[in-house]
Amino acid sequence: MINKNKCISNDSGVKDLRPYEKCTKFGPVYLTDEELLAVILRTGTNGMDSTQLSAMILETTHCTDRLLDLAQVSLNQFMQIKGVGVVKAIQIQCICELAKRMAKQQLSERMDFSSPEAIASYYMQDMRCLDKEHMLLVMLDSKCRLIHDSVLSIGTVNASLVTPREVFAEALKFGAVSVVLLHNHPSGDATPSRNDVAVTQRILEAGNVLGIPLVDHLIIGDNTYTSLREKEFI
Repeated sequence: MINKNKCISNDSGVKDLRPYEKCTKFGPVYLTDEELLAVILRTGTNGMDSTQLSAMILETTHCTDRLLDLAQVSLNQFMQIKGVGVVKAIQIQCICELAKRMAKQQLSERMDFSSPEAIASYYMQDMRCLDKEHMLLVMLDSKCRLIHDSVLSIGTVNASLVTPREVFAEALKFGAVSVVLLHNHPSGDATPSRNDVAVTQRILEAGNVLGIPLVDHLIIGDNTYTSLREKEFI
């Protein structure tokens, strides 16, 4: 891999360039992680410029080597860092969310959603840290590619709350050929409950009648998942 910072190290005065100036002269690909974050934050705090503040944020949140972890830091956690108020905390969260959406959109265009492992991987980072159960409907086309996904419920997944009518009204609206259900267990344990199985059976039966089959129901835990299709409930 080319060390881009080494490539520009001989440029006269490059060390004195601020992140904006460095980006203008060489492009964003040549900025360090700290400098990229500094451009987003724009300003530092007392006794600290934006690059120094960015370095402290990455160090404090243990994200220096794994930028993906930055997206898991809560608003309150950011605001515990000296020099980070609500505005800067929201700026960081929004840029993380934008990056995730860009990556997911690019991935979904070429991804085959027929594999439980692939589906779980696609949604894992979004769902594994949620503090409430979220039921998600994933709608697929004839080639098992993603058309759209919708949150059906937030709270305890219950057969009386997640109704076939709601599921398939949404599926028909987007022209889905098949559907997948996902929900998370905030405990981190992806073991299906009796209620999870009951929900699956109701949606499965309705889908068979309507000709929009339920391909799978995935339960997301903390970096783990259970496929009810693989468990032979579907």
